[in-house]
Amino acid sequence: MAEIRLVNIVKKFDEDTVVNNLNLTIEDGSFTVIVGPSGCGKSTTLRMIAGLETPTSGEIWIGDDCVTNLEPGKRNIAMVFQNYALYPTMTVRKNIEFGLVNKKVPKAERESLIQEISDIVGLTDHLDKKPHQLSGGQRQRVALARAMVKKPKVFILDEPLSNLDAKLRGQMRRELIQLHKRLGTTFVYVTHDQVEAMSMGDQIILLDKGVTQQMDSPMNMYHDPNNVFTAEFIGTPPMNILDRVHLNTVLPTLFENVKYVGFKPEHAEIIGKRRSEGRIMSCCKVRF
Repeated sequence: MAEIRLVNIVKKFDEDTVVNNLNLTIEDGSFTVIVGPSGCGKSTTLRMIAGLETPTSGEIWIGDDCVTNLEPGKRNIAMVFQNYALYPTMTVRKNIEFGLVNKKVPKAERESLIQEISDIVGLTDHLDKKPHQLSGGQRQRVALARAMVKKPKVFILDEPLSNLDAKLRGQMRRELIQLHKRLGTTFVYVTHDQVEAMSMGDQIILLDKGVTQQMDSPMNMYHDPNNVFTAEFIGTPPMNILDRVHLNTVLPTLFENVKYVGFKPEHAEIIGKRRSEGRIMSCCKVRF
């Protein structure tokens, strides 16, 4: 297990700044989810942690080691991607074993590890099958088993459930949560799906345009957003935001020095309707 620290990380592609002075700490043993809209820099951040991208400036630490310029294979990290990247001509057993063979792990130890991990992820009865004989969920388990067998300090998961149907995604979410509890290893999970983020992570990092908007527990982020972006991104439907113009019109004395007021839809109660300019308008009261 290991804590991950990103210190003043900047990543540019030509003149385009994708990640801008990012500072964050991913706690040892946490299930941390990086979430945000498309193009916010979350996958780039993940790839820098993994060593697949090099920061333009800044430092990346895993535990006590600065790994900024260390190649991926020496970071003791295991990665799981959305496309599984399984070898189609190899059996499940061979797919799981492949990395161990490359590391010259003795055969008896390889077999013990494969059996242990297969039991954990429910693949024991499928070890002699090839990927095309498996369901989407089973292929995802093979990808997880291949990562787990390395006994890494950190698991990195880049939208690993996006290719699954809704029912299977829900099942795999629960299985990943249980897997994390069983292993106690640091998980870093990237998704654009806020429901996935809120239901899986014990720490959420919300990015926008390469900048951290909020890093918090799911409930704190939902109930106490730091800014308008967080308030409007987290929650379905999102928080309702009234700006200064609306406040001065509706409640000019109550919110004199307030720039924005937000309230969740569940805090509003419809108390009546009235007709205005040919339209039916709902009236509501809000609990602040």
